[in-house]
Amino acid sequence: MMRFLVLVLLTTLLLDARANDIGDACLADLDALPDFLVTNDAGARDNAVRLQDVLGKAFEHARALAREATGDDDCAEALRTYLRAFRHGHLAIAPIRPGGADAFEPPTMSDPMAPRFRVLGTNTALLTLPTFGDRYASLIDTLVAEHRQEIVSRPYLIVDVRRNGGGSDASYAPLLPLFAANITRTIGAEFLATADNIAASQAVCKLPATSTEACRKFMTPVIEAMRAAPAGTYVLPDSERAVDVETPEHVLENPRRIAVLIDHACGSSCEEFVLAVRQSFKVKTFGRPTYGSLDYSNLRPHDLPSGRRRLFYATSRSLRLPLFPVDAAGIAPDQFLPPPANEAAFDAEIETVRRILEFEAAARTYRRRR
Repeated sequence: MMRFLVLVLLTTLLLDARANDIGDACLADLDALPDFLVTNDAGARDNAVRLQDVLGKAFEHARALAREATGDDDCAEALRTYLRAFRHGHLAIAPIRPGGADAFEPPTMSDPMAPRFRVLGTNTALLTLPTFGDRYASLIDTLVAEHRQEIVSRPYLIVDVRRNGGGSDASYAPLLPLFAANITRTIGAEFLATADNIAASQAVCKLPATSTEACRKFMTPVIEAMRAAPAGTYVLPDSERAVDVETPEHVLENPRRIAVLIDHACGSSCEEFVLAVRQSFKVKTFGRPTYGSLDYSNLRPHDLPSGRRRLFYATSRSLRLPLFPVDAAGIAPDQFLPPPANEAAFDAEIETVRRILEFEAAARTYRRRR
């Protein structure tokens, strides 16, 4: 019996010690966040004074949760509790996996997040784009090239970006010629120059998910501009323009009308895509307002003191601000569709939008018959 009691006591002490280690590590990560964010995160710097009381209460609440953390998931939620006080998007906590566990094979068309194409009928085609992640850029390019003739031979196209959490603006570039109809304007972003942001910008293209030539090409002028700027100032790299005005060289006859399906899960680069294409005379958007995570963007990684977690934070702010914020309410659709009750209703929205698109052709046929 004595041996059993000793064993129980030792086990309890070991569990308590492990819990203390987890809590201490979590508190260390949390305590590192306020100063780092206010110095380096573009949105935190803009909003820290305005949100001072809210942030103070959120920090104390997060500390209480961190002290009680018994695992990494508990700790991550405690940290996110504090981050959400700054803003609801473009601030994230991710685990650091040892030994290269974050590495993965390039995706294929069988990947559930890969882009998909489907002919819906004589007049309408469907492009489904679950993500604009860097890893999927080549798949989007390939899909559009392979099905170009099927797309441009039909008057109507539906582009479904519901549940698309974003990724890289470069990923949707192959789609833009399909939308071209008139002059469009793209508003640029300026970057916050700090030593940590320079280091994070150098590190981001080494991550498995963003280790692409497009990432390195984009980051080079950004890093050069930040290095040349006084610390704590915002810079516009040579690769960026305050307002980029584009006139299409060629306007396709088809697709003549394009419906873009959006919802609350469309965020970040997905919202940048929506802002770009809705300027076209060909386009109407359908669904629900987007997520609202675009005013502060260009996420970069920063490893927290425990070595177990990584912060992703925003290093740029849009030059749309303060006149045209997106984060407050997202981007509203041209035509609102009520939230679907289930997956069947979600899928049925495709047919709803198809009927709206093809109403023009049906009405024209009816007028001829009369």
